[in-house]
Amino acid sequence: MNYLSFVMSLDELPEGKEVKLFIKDLTPGRRKYEARYVSAKLSRPAVSGSDKLWVRFDTGLLYPDAWGIKIVEELGPYPAKV
Repeated sequence: MNYLSFVMSLDELPEGKEVKLFIKDLTPGRRKYEARYVSAKLSRPAVSGSDKLWVRFDTGLLYPDAWGIKIVEELGPYPAKV
């Protein structure tokens, strides 16, 4: 599976720690571009056999290498208000 997430800085993606983020599904088909709010663990670079997360900065620039992503939990359509 391939996913995409938009970030302002790579500091938002701590490696090896659980992080909450919005991802878009890049798998071809009816659910392509479906947005999900998840809790996930990330690794850099992506390890063989893991799902891939492509990172795009808020300026539109695509980070050149994919990250590995393991979705821990689906958090629902929107983050809880703080």
